Amino acid sequence: MSRDETTKGGDYEVGQGKPPKEHRWQKGQSGNPRGRPKARKADRVDVGAILNSSVKARIGGKETTVSGFEATFRQVSKKAIGGDLRAIKQFLKICEDYGVIAPPKPDEGGGVVHAPPGVDLHDWLDEVTEWVPADE
Repeated sequence: MSRDETTKGGDYEVGQGKPPKEHRWQKGQSGNPRGRPKARKADRVDVGAILNSSVKARIGGKETTVSGFEATFRQVSKKAIGGDLRAIKQFLKICEDYGVIAPPKPDEGGGVVHAPPGVDLHDWLDEVTEWVPADE
């Protein structure tokens, strides 16, 4: 199990987790001299160059050369037409970003007006509309 070993400093019990004094770390010496390896950073990808590069695509039965962006957009639109919900959202987002479609404007007007009881509706509306600023 353990044995007594006589060293310069006197008796020292050697055993599990207790190495002989001459085999211990020296003062100031690291147990991991190279340290923890640095994390590798992902290589940067030039997305713009990839999307602008030419690729061959089959459009209408003929093989043509189109940009990477156009090929990707055609694939997304094809999936969207097929009913893929994620592709539909992506297709609409791209169209909005490029100004092809705009989100619908909210309806203006058409609300219900309740006049207080015992008040002439037309007089009350004339009085209330004075408080509301006119659209410029």
